[in-house]
Amino acid sequence: MRALILLLAAACASGAGSYGSISFKSPANYAARPATFSVGKGRVTGSDLDVWQDGNCVRGAWGRVPVDFCRDDKGDQPMQHWAGSSGEFTVTPAADMAVVSGYWNLDTGRTVSMSQDVRLGQGSQWDELRRNPALLAIAATAADLQAVHLRR
Repeated sequence: MRALILLLAAACASGAGSYGSISFKSPANYAARPATFSVGKGRVTGSDLDVWQDGNCVRGAWGRVPVDFCRDDKGDQPMQHWAGSSGEFTVTPAADMAVVSGYWNLDTGRTVSMSQDVRLGQGSQWDELRRNPALLAIAATAADLQAVHLRR
């Protein structure tokens, strides 16, 4: 009986707050499989990615690489500017696309470009990423890095 209760509790916890999944087919390597991520309220997770909105910051990790970006604009413009120990980028959301420009410091010797145009899909998971475009920018970049088999 206890095992059944634990199993039910685990099933409920794993599905709590999930809006659905998103997939990115990276133009960095068309032969690579699409990267799939689960989207929850203020959070994106995948096999190697776990990032979440923490106030005006995005925190988490891509593999062993920490993610630390904080929004440092006034919030009165559509374009958002994010900076921190992980790098710096801007993201400009629109109805069906987000334009990302910037870089991500993976470690002291590796910096990668985050610059890309990310098409947005339909559904509650995409609506959540429209509300939190920094998560979208990081997930799309992580999909590119996964596609080119960059080590974490």
